[in-house]
Amino acid sequence: GTGRGGGGGGGEGGPPRSRAAAAMVEGGVDVGEDHHHHVRRGIVFDKWPFRLDISVEYQDWILVGMSLFILGMWSMPCICGRLKSGVSKSFTRWVYMRLHVFYCWVVYLTLFVLMFTIGVLPDWTVTDFLNYLGICVDWVLHHLVKIIYSLTILIAFFLVFKLRERVMVAAGLDHIRLFRFNLQDPLGLKRRRRPMEIFIWKVDELRSSAGKMMKANDIFVEGHLGGNETARTRVHNNAGSGCNIKESFQLNIDEGNPQELLHILVKDQSLLTTSEIARLVLSTAELCGIEDQTGKRRSRFTYSTEYFVPLSLSPMGQIWIAAAPVDDQLEEEAMGLMRDDDAIGLTC
Repeated sequence: GTGRGGGGGGGEGGPPRSRAAAAMVEGGVDVGEDHHHHVRRGIVFDKWPFRLDISVEYQDWILVGMSLFILGMWSMPCICGRLKSGVSKSFTRWVYMRLHVFYCWVVYLTLFVLMFTIGVLPDWTVTDFLNYLGICVDWVLHHLVKIIYSLTILIAFFLVFKLRERVMVAAGLDHIRLFRFNLQDPLGLKRRRRPMEIFIWKVDELRSSAGKMMKANDIFVEGHLGGNETARTRVHNNAGSGCNIKESFQLNIDEGNPQELLHILVKDQSLLTTSEIARLVLSTAELCGIEDQTGKRRSRFTYSTEYFVPLSLSPMGQIWIAAAPVDDQLEEEAMGLMRDDDAIGLTC
């Protein structure tokens, strides 16, 4: 209805709104000015059942809503088939056994809704509606290629967003955090962050790296957790299927976010690149559980099975790890004692 004038006549190339309007146009009467000053009366009952004598723009939007309602009726079996509610599932089972009956009723209901809606709109006729429907179909066919391209781009973006976790895993970027941003920081909210030390004793039962055929694995371990910088151990050359790591690294954990993931990657170093051999993914909650088991209840520490937990790697292999809280005050006291010793040595 956007191509029509404000009164009863059609737009450029558009048909007249009624026979009376057509006669006035042929007789040279300016119907645009006459309709411009026409006072709309709202709901009138001069014809059965009633008429909506309202602005043409509102009549156009009523027809648009009616067209979408009819389209929804014809698409109802497909739409209900995608919904998960009990009513939609029951309707889908019923309608797919009686599609011919359903669409027969839809045809009758479509004709009734169309005729009733056009009948209560004084500035519309069935001919007008069919003409503008043909114009709409013609526009769609002329721009069909552009519409297909646009829909393809939108569907591609939707699939990438929907499967973003799998895409990140396939690209090997699922453990990398590109933006170290948390909404609690600009709001000034306190985060339950504290340091934790991760001890790695050994890895074993590893498979050979896919990039090496005649050489043993050169193994190192890499840790990624939230906004922490990447932590790495040194490279253990010619380690093969396993070796003793006996190293540790410290990370800041956020106890307020128990679902934050720690990615422990066992990698092989080659001449130019590194490749992943196996991985272990732990949540912050699981990491705190390991800490309770291995770090908070010990009076001494040695690299032995008593103080470490064996965990399975994916796709194969095993890693022995332990976790312990870091007391910053003790470290500061130790650093102060070391500085005092250095000062005494210089004095002497």
